[in-house]
Order: sequence, then C-alpha cells, then structure tokens
Amino acid sequence: MTIRTRTILLAALLAPLAVAQNGRPNGVYRADFTIRDSGDAGAKMGRKYSMVLNARVKGQFKVGNRIPMATSSQPGSTQFTYVDVGVNIDCVVDEQDGKIGMHSDMDMSTAVMSEKAPSANPTISQIRLNIDTTLTPGKPTVVASFDDPVTSRKFEVETTVTKM
Repeated sequence: MTIRTRTILLAALLAPLAVAQNGRPNGVYRADFTIRDSGDAGAKMGRKYSMVLNARVKGQFKVGNRIPMATSSQPGSTQFTYVDVGVNIDCVVDEQDGKIGMHSDMDMSTAVMSEKAPSANPTISQIRLNIDTTLTPGKPTVVASFDDPVTSRKFEVETTVTKM
C-alpha cells in the first residue's frame, strides 16, 4: 500500500470526526424505499431505491429518462422540449428520542404512448407525494398507500431508515 493510498484511507476515516467538530451533523443514515405497483408484473417485490444521508442534510435521488415532446411543427422543421420521467426522491432525516423524523418529496412519472396515434406526444402519468412522518429505526414502515383513480392500480411506498 502506497503512502498516498494510506493518506486517502486515513482522511476518509477521519472525515466524519472533522464534520462533527465543525458543528455539522455527524449522524449517518441509510434510507431504503420500496415502491410497489400492482400494475408492474415485472416488479412483484417492488422497485428498490436506497441512499445514504447525513442527519438534517437533504439527499436527492434521480433516475429516469428524458422524453422528447414536439412543441411546434412546421414543414421540414419540428421543435422539441424534453420532459424528465422516472423516480425522483428528496429526503431529509433526523433522530430524536430514539425515533427517526423523515421528510420526503417523491415524484414518480412515466410516459404513456398512444396506441391510436403513435406519432403523437406521449401522455405523462405522474404521482407526487410529500411525506412528513416519524419512523422506528430499522423497521420497514408503509408511509403511503393509494389507488390510482385513472388506472385502478394500487401503489404502496415502504421506507426503512437505519442508522449506520
């Protein structure tokens, strides 16, 4: 092991101590989200998303695609704008009296192509959640459960926050 490698490893080990001495939060947590969709046959166990967070510091998780949407069309020229679809999760956690406080903003969207007009812009299906709750550390908890009024699909969001 080279001196440079040892120095980097030592700095990585001491970084949490330096953060705590500077007055910034030193609690580190892992937030696991499982999103179950009754209409997603390929994901019976749910889609899983995880992030590691410092206490009281917002973490962001974004995964998805950019979908082109025609905004104007003239002979020989079409202009496009792009829409982000997928899963976006913003999360902040903090611990007090053995419980975990969590604030999370979730945005789940998908593009649905028209079978009748395949060249038309897709319809964007979107679900937005704003969650403020208290969780028991390490215990999976359903923080949202709902029926989509348009498609009759059932959704469930389960979260586990664990102190590392």
